[in-house]
Amino acid sequence: MAPAPDVQLAWFFTALEELSAFLHSPDVFRPLHPPPPGKAQDLSLGGLLLAADALSSLPDDITPELRTRTDQALRLWETERTSKGAAIEAKAGAELPHRLNLWRAYLQDLAEKPNEASAYNTEVRHRVIIERLLSILRGSVGAEAGQLARADEQLRLRFRPGRFAWPSELEQVYPEGPFWYLYGGPSETR
Repeated sequence: MAPAPDVQLAWFFTALEELSAFLHSPDVFRPLHPPPPGKAQDLSLGGLLLAADALSSLPDDITPELRTRTDQALRLWETERTSKGAAIEAKAGAELPHRLNLWRAYLQDLAEKPNEASAYNTEVRHRVIIERLLSILRGSVGAEAGQLARADEQLRLRFRPGRFAWPSELEQVYPEGPFWYLYGGPSETR
């Protein structure tokens, strides 16, 4: 289940406050100090991208104050993305192999223990982050592209199309074509 919009926004603002220091550090994952209440997730570029995606698709019935603060945060993020594009691209390149390793490890677990299919809706977050990082890298990836293709082939062997895996408001952000792996999940049988 996705965090409440105000919790997501608090994390996003805290992450944006740390962004400059994070981009100039060797860190791929960085603890936020203090962590915002309700979401003790480390800062990573992938996490920031997913939070921005979630905040860009909030339901219409949120309070005007929350809408204003969300719009302000998303504008700040866009400003940072524009002004720090090279550093963000470098951070995406650093995070990509980590996310790919996490995703491949999950798929290996899934191949060995089919009951791992129950964790798919959580674990597929790594695959979504990979896609979002690739959009920043604009094709400047090496061996990772082949590894990802093999991982996708491995998933397709078990994949059963079905309902969107995440909250429905995110369907507009993650269309079925490029995010096919969110529209269904692996079967629990070998």
